[in-house]
Amino acid sequence: MSSSATPLSGSFAYPFPRFASAPQTPQYVPVQSLVGDEHHSSPAPKKPRPHVTRWSICAIGLLTMIVVFWMRSFVKEPRQTDRIPYSPTDIEDYFSHFEGHQDCAITSKDIYVSPKLDMIHNKKPLQYCKNRARLLEAMNGGGRHGFDTPYFPVGCHYRWYSTTEICMILERFDTIVFIGDDSLRYIYSAFNMLLRENIALGSLKQWEMKENEREMCRCENQLIKIDCMKYAVMDSESVRANDAGSGHSSPYYCDRTPHIFIPIDGAPAKENLHNTFSSILNRDHDSYKPIPVVHSLSLSTSLSWPTATSSMDEWVTIADITQRNTPFLWVGPNAAGHLKPPNLIMNQGNNALWHYTIEMAKEANSRQLDALGMYNLTLQAGSWDGSFYGQNVALVQAMMVINWLSRLEST
Repeated sequence: MSSSATPLSGSFAYPFPRFASAPQTPQYVPVQSLVGDEHHSSPAPKKPRPHVTRWSICAIGLLTMIVVFWMRSFVKEPRQTDRIPYSPTDIEDYFSHFEGHQDCAITSKDIYVSPKLDMIHNKKPLQYCKNRARLLEAMNGGGRHGFDTPYFPVGCHYRWYSTTEICMILERFDTIVFIGDDSLRYIYSAFNMLLRENIALGSLKQWEMKENEREMCRCENQLIKIDCMKYAVMDSESVRANDAGSGHSSPYYCDRTPHIFIPIDGAPAKENLHNTFSSILNRDHDSYKPIPVVHSLSLSTSLSWPTATSSMDEWVTIADITQRNTPFLWVGPNAAGHLKPPNLIMNQGNNALWHYTIEMAKEANSRQLDALGMYNLTLQAGSWDGSFYGQNVALVQAMMVINWLSRLEST
């Protein structure tokens, strides 16, 4: 019998290394090889089988785990902390010291639930997002547990910053620029309410208003009444220059970082708006601080995809010419409310808005711009006209933008 017929071939390979020497055992010889022709060739001697102990297997398993964890340490997601110390003390009502708190009937618990209090279905509370990519993903993909209930991000949480903390974030930048149509103007208005700690009239030029107008435009009306919108604050400089001398002062809590809203309704925008943007970028060319740009365009163009992408290219090109550090955030449109007029449903209904949100986010990302969708946030929120939303939604949207700012590099 040839050697290949033996039960253990000399070429047999074992999956484990030989950590211990194997004892020598008597050689097995098949019975057939002991009978027959005396000249029958005997099988070739076989190598002894290595002895593998349980301890060897455990050692290999442990070594494998160590190598895997070591390799994973090099592919972890980057952490981009907001560098704002977190205080575990819960604020009973964030707006309790804001002007208009009682009149406007808004409490922080109506619009935000902190991770510590988020115990839905006995699950562990969400943790704060560890980087900007996860933060945007969480804010884009969240939802509400009922109509007009607080909005919950998905996977991780965003923070609700105090006014002092917002000021710490804004200090990192040279200027904050908002460029967009009416949908973005609502967010900028709420941005001003937070910085002026005034939810009654914080988005308006109070010094230009008559007493009856100030009374008429309080709280929600500052966003929804046309007669009030004409007094909307469009830049921080106007508040600094005029508010202090008025009899109804409502200054910014901090005002060292200017901000401005540049209104557009299509692309290309007017030349004077280009000049305004360029002058901001060239104001202090040697400054190391970034100039973040929050950009949006939607309902004013009837959700035109080509117009939106042209607008992205238009403003990015102007920013690139100056070679300033200008991170961009593209903000998607709101969902349609149930009061949307029938003649607008076909072109501006939720199907069109959803596809616009998805496709424009892709276009923004392809240009290395961040994207923040507002569709999920507003899908189960109350709208006064089917297109725009009130203070509760606008304040959350403004805080989401501030969360994005908190994760940007400051140099």
